[in-house]
Amino acid sequence: MATITVNYIAYNRAGNRLHVPLHESVIDTVNETCSTNDDYTVSIHPIMEHEGKELHFAFLAASGTSEGSLLSFNAGTQNIPVGDTHIRVTVVYLIHSEVPTVFTDVFNLETSAFTNSDFIDTVSENGSVAEKTTALNEHGLISTETEKKVKAHEMVDSVSFSIWKPFPAESASGNREYIIEQAQRGYLFAFYGGKNKT
Repeated sequence: MATITVNYIAYNRAGNRLHVPLHESVIDTVNETCSTNDDYTVSIHPIMEHEGKELHFAFLAASGTSEGSLLSFNAGTQNIPVGDTHIRVTVVYLIHSEVPTVFTDVFNLETSAFTNSDFIDTVSENGSVAEKTTALNEHGLISTETEKKVKAHEMVDSVSFSIWKPFPAESASGNREYIIEQAQRGYLFAFYGGKNKT
């Protein structure tokens, strides 16, 4: 037997990642007990409303499954393989942004949670780490008036870099260096640990 906890998070740290606590689950947290070797089914709506705002599904992460830590970017029905340890599932929703800014943050797949650790460097044209790196890690805010290059740390919280994933764009990148295009908008999350499920 294993216990499973499912939280549905409306991401609210945009532009102030170290000083704003994440929302509690926007719908009631699910706590259940499941049999080992069963699949637990999570149904994910692509869009939901919270406090009068339209939220768009971004990703589902699960730690403690029988297959390790999982990550999915697909809405709909997700099957979580159950082992004999506690499973934590986090379903993240985003508010679409219309400003020419990218909000960035880091997610630890081994704990299925956002972390406050430093994770990103701004890279200058000559390849050195730029002075804006400290502020970027504090606020997670990247102006896109011009093209920017950033680089993820190799390790965060003792786990290795996995992928960058921009939202609402489709493609992910396993390269630690990432080019943010001029006038790009939305979110850019770095994922560490685990493996990509879909």
